[in-house]
Amino acid sequence: MRNVLMTSAPVISLLTLLAIGCASGEGQDIAGDTSVQRDPLALDAPPDDTSPSDTRQLARERTGSLKMVSLEDPSTLERFIKDRKTALRLGKALFWDQQVGSDGQACASCHFHAGADNRSKSQLNPGFRNEIPGINPNAFNDLTGFGPNKNKFGPNYQLTAADFPFRKLSDPTDRNSTVISDTNDVASSQGVFNAGFVATAIPNDVGIPSLEGNGAVFNVDDILVRNVEPRQTPTVFNAAFNHRNFWDGRARFEFNGMNPIGQLDPGARVVERLWWGIPALVTVRVPRSSLASQAVGPVTSDLEVAFGAPTAAFIGRRFQDVARKLLAPSVVPLGQQLVSPDDSVLGALALPQAGIKGYYAQMIRDAFHDRWWNAPGFIVDISGKQPVLKKQNAPKGPNQFTVMEYNFALFFGLAVQEYEKTLVSDDSPFDRFMEGDDNALSATEQKGLRLFLDKGKCINCHGGPEFTNASLQNVRKNEVIERMVMGDNRVAVYDNGFYNIGVRPTHEDIGVGGRIGPRNLPLSNSRLFQRELGQLVSLLQAFGVPRDQAIRLANKTLGIPRIQARPEEAEPLLKKTAPDAAAELEAARSKLATAVATLPLGLRKNAQKKLDQVSALLAAASASLAGGSVNDAAPKLAEAADKLDELARTLRTSVASQTNKARDLLAPGLSLLPDPIDPGPDPLHPNGPPLRPDERVAVDGAFKTPSLRNVSETAPYFHNGGQATLDQVVEFYNRGGDFANVNRDNLDPDIQPLGLTADERAALVAFLHTLTDERVRYDRAPFDHPSLPLPNGGTAPVMTPIFPDTPVLEDRITLPAVGAGGSGIKLGTSGTPFAHFLQPLTK
Repeated sequence: MRNVLMTSAPVISLLTLLAIGCASGEGQDIAGDTSVQRDPLALDAPPDDTSPSDTRQLARERTGSLKMVSLEDPSTLERFIKDRKTALRLGKALFWDQQVGSDGQACASCHFHAGADNRSKSQLNPGFRNEIPGINPNAFNDLTGFGPNKNKFGPNYQLTAADFPFRKLSDPTDRNSTVISDTNDVASSQGVFNAGFVATAIPNDVGIPSLEGNGAVFNVDDILVRNVEPRQTPTVFNAAFNHRNFWDGRARFEFNGMNPIGQLDPGARVVERLWWGIPALVTVRVPRSSLASQAVGPVTSDLEVAFGAPTAAFIGRRFQDVARKLLAPSVVPLGQQLVSPDDSVLGALALPQAGIKGYYAQMIRDAFHDRWWNAPGFIVDISGKQPVLKKQNAPKGPNQFTVMEYNFALFFGLAVQEYEKTLVSDDSPFDRFMEGDDNALSATEQKGLRLFLDKGKCINCHGGPEFTNASLQNVRKNEVIERMVMGDNRVAVYDNGFYNIGVRPTHEDIGVGGRIGPRNLPLSNSRLFQRELGQLVSLLQAFGVPRDQAIRLANKTLGIPRIQARPEEAEPLLKKTAPDAAAELEAARSKLATAVATLPLGLRKNAQKKLDQVSALLAAASASLAGGSVNDAAPKLAEAADKLDELARTLRTSVASQTNKARDLLAPGLSLLPDPIDPGPDPLHPNGPPLRPDERVAVDGAFKTPSLRNVSETAPYFHNGGQATLDQVVEFYNRGGDFANVNRDNLDPDIQPLGLTADERAALVAFLHTLTDERVRYDRAPFDHPSLPLPNGGTAPVMTPIFPDTPVLEDRITLPAVGAGGSGIKLGTSGTPFAHFLQPLTK
């Protein structure tokens, strides 16, 4: 613990979204030294007093085997998919097919190595998301304002071990030591060449190379290299367990059938043939489908997969253009790639030369109900701001499409989701240990597990069998949004599973604190809720409803989920503030007592009765304070403040200066205590007060907590890719982050120096290696795959079929096809396409 979603205006849309979000329940954040292979015998250490069974019992309180977690299907899945086996085949084919891209990029082109990317050449972005004034987000090697930049980064650069970590300190154990070098550049993944989209073609689209637009910086002496994304590439393995996906959570829990942002795009529509036979543009919200939301994003991205619009002369490739390309009867699925005859999903369809049997259009017909693709006599025109259904036998021109073409994003997303839901790695040494095998972890690894659970504080963000608080299970079981004392010792609301941990200054990349979509809505659930809440509270107040009552009514009307109380966090705050609040209230009581004494006898009696009630509350609060029960005292003081103001109004005087100061002192602590009016049905986990439209939100610079599973294989780490090894990452956490002071307003409170010894850090590293599944190491089913040519920077300008008249910098390596039995080459074998990050990759 430490997330439902909504959109802009209509209350009914919010309630619908909450119903699916609450009922149902990118990347790496910490990792292993990728040059080290786990050897339990070599790592063994003298035993301490903690037995394996005791360690296991301790771990079971916060985590466990991933086999314990089931993946529930979207409640509306059967409305769309009629044959899940075919949908799975379709999804795997689309995920790996390089024909999806404008110039050979597949989804898998950035997710081929343990679900992530092991390349280290031509993988740098200058920091496109930087919002700090005076910093050029399009310039490599610029000064960050936080230390000298001694790097020589740029397009086509080969990263080396000496480049890491990206922020180098004279003493890696001390975040305040001298900064040797600092960069705001990002290690990520190379994508598409920078080009204006002209038309689709097989295998590569027609595009005009450009030195303008988003990708203008990606060239060497005006010779194009591939564009690079602005954040490190997350693994897709186990991503099915995430409530939201992408680092900033923009791949929403609810899939709208068109793009990643779910209900943040209220205008997203797909075509459905209604029961009486006439098609209509309809809104869909498929719950538990963040994978589908994620899958459709890169397909039209001009940094990742698609030729774009570097100048106003182009419109960029649309999803419907991809559909027209892939649904053509001349297109063989995976037609440029080999498929193993014993591929666990596609083997039965494998052709001897390349590709698989069948056609994408027929696979869609077989997998999806016909109301989503069969509407004879109708086409969709997308030439205007909104799509228009037209009664017409066939599309004409580049802006008219068949219903199957128009709905292709719906099919693509749901099919790829079916495939990615199979990519679950639940048989690591850690899983076997938690299932009862005492020998699955060495003594050192067990020590690392205990450190993970306790002194290292890792479990506080990487909770559950999924090793992330951003999981469906955690968000459903606990809270969508939470209150917490942040790194600046002030209380704030934030999105569960998203944390600012001081990797880089907040405004170099604002993360989930950003906005998106046609209505520029917040990505953060906390801010989305506040937006809706503020509108309704203002309306209720306009009709005369008192503010506190309006806030409660609006929370209930909008279905905003309750926030759990945290009395253990309230206590230290109230110990500091409650005595001063009591003193202010006593001063107010004394002032009113003087006023009461001057009243005529007939009025004095009733006023004195009210004053006696205040005196009793203050006395009870004083007794609680004296007894150390500060959490009991605070509500009494708050009630006394209300009664003092009520009495003051009767007396036509004011004690607002004292009562308001007392309330200000008490408010942070009270917000963490159980709600005195509606604490909920569970006394062990009571609700806190409802969300207020004006309370502090701390989400800027926060990112989704990634799972740590298979983390030894998925370097580089953090959203900026700025750490190359597990040792560097553990050092980062041990020194309390790199920008804790700069980011303190949004900082997670656990980011503080940990005091881990060298032996403890080594044990933690050893434990993290146990989270890797051997099936992942050898690409065994379900992690087997077709072949895939991979761009890997370039050594010299070459002519390619992509741009027949324009040289580019382009070398390629080929990932071989692997069947269900896996590869004979383990991930991390140098001199192969399976090498670790920073090791040279060869064909």
